[in-house]
Amino acid sequence: MTVVDTLSLWDEEADSMAAFVARWRALLPDFGRVDLLCGNALGGAVAQALLPDCAPDMAALLVSGPARTDPVLEQRLTQIAGLAASGRPGAALALLNRRVLPYDSPDAGSAPVEADAAAGRRLAAGMRLLCGIDVSAAVHAHPGPLLQIVGSHSQLVTRRHTAAAPHHRVHIAPGAGMRPHAEQPAKVAALIEAYLREKGLR
Repeated sequence: MTVVDTLSLWDEEADSMAAFVARWRALLPDFGRVDLLCGNALGGAVAQALLPDCAPDMAALLVSGPARTDPVLEQRLTQIAGLAASGRPGAALALLNRRVLPYDSPDAGSAPVEADAAAGRRLAAGMRLLCGIDVSAAVHAHPGPLLQIVGSHSQLVTRRHTAAAPHHRVHIAPGAGMRPHAEQPAKVAALIEAYLREKGLR
């Protein structure tokens, strides 16, 4: 298993999702054969964009990874990015921390959290890279298995931001927000375990 930081290949020259994905596409052969490609949030969007470059039978596992955005999601991403880019990374992280919770969670407040300028630039970049994406065609064309997990109460990525072919599966985690794997670890772990066994990956 190889775990990567999706934004590790980002710098100011990667100013679009296409340019950013191109960097990951160039690096993908270095990993050899990939049996299962996973991604969460931005990592999930990048993983879906890379599907045409992967083996046809490769499995994909996504958690709150958008295949496309809409005006509501883009407004929320842009608001977080704007705070980070304006020199208020702590306020941006505080807003992000509220947005990843289920929409019916008690208000956690908006006190800024500690963050430096570098963290702010990364956060702003990650939010802005997602704006305007649509990798639905790549997802629909992928012949391999795919499981996408999203929370029913997410304030960010929801069912309407996903894409799936008929042989793919989108699972809606009841009551969960943007991080169903953290909010409902046992349920999500069982779901993933069943998926891996069904696809012969466990």
